[in-house]
Amino acid sequence: MVAMRSPIPLFVMLSLMGPVAHADGLRGSSVTYEVKPFKEDKAAYAEGQASSTLSSSCKERSFGEILVLAIERKNASAKTITEKSERIEEKVSAQEALDGATLKYQTRLRHDARIDTANGTATLGTEPGQLHTVLSRYKQDSALPAGTLAPAAARAALVEALMANKPGKIEIGAVEMYRFHKPIKQIFTRLAAEDSSIAGGLPKELKAPKDFAAGKLWALKRQVPEFNEFGDEFWLLHESGAVVRQVVTRYNVKLLFEAKEVSIFPTPACP
Repeated sequence: MVAMRSPIPLFVMLSLMGPVAHADGLRGSSVTYEVKPFKEDKAAYAEGQASSTLSSSCKERSFGEILVLAIERKNASAKTITEKSERIEEKVSAQEALDGATLKYQTRLRHDARIDTANGTATLGTEPGQLHTVLSRYKQDSALPAGTLAPAAARAALVEALMANKPGKIEIGAVEMYRFHKPIKQIFTRLAAEDSSIAGGLPKELKAPKDFAAGKLWALKRQVPEFNEFGDEFWLLHESGAVVRQVVTRYNVKLLFEAKEVSIFPTPACP
């Protein structure tokens, strides 16, 4: 075996993979979450539910996330949601070509009476691409660097890098589909076993297929330096591609997404 004198860093390899970063290594899944404050917060109390879906057909791959959240700030110590609590709904649905070359997505954000929508279309690949977004009040075009990945392909690239056990940070280019509608660099760092930022085991009351518990888990810190509106996130990622626990900050409240049920979809039988 001949040793390589100048190995390519992992983040460069992932950014150059482009559409070849297929989601074939992922298992299609649906995850439902209970959403609550990560720790007791005297300034705000929150209750909510969320779901995440990753699926594949013989024609395309689909990715979806939904968050329904209520936040009580005026009487947070009562730990009760009332009619006057803030109401938040976030929904994104994305469809990507099997070769990862095109992406379409639809986003709907509601904060009390305000509703914002976005419809995006993108070309992706080993060459620079383009993102066109039609928002509630204006249109926006953004250049996408070569190697930018659609959401399912990005999740596949992350799982592949973790399974390969490469050292160092994992950098994956993707599209921000919620608020900014721009290319982003997601930087993932594995957490040490003693790191208490996020619990490392499966949720105790999780309903999942019998063999799910045998899968590998990785505790990760996710950073997006260009758009740090909400700060760092922490993920507990299963080898199937399903995120079973998250710690995130939304609307100035630190939240815990705890998976309650995971369903794994069968692999489609394509000609």
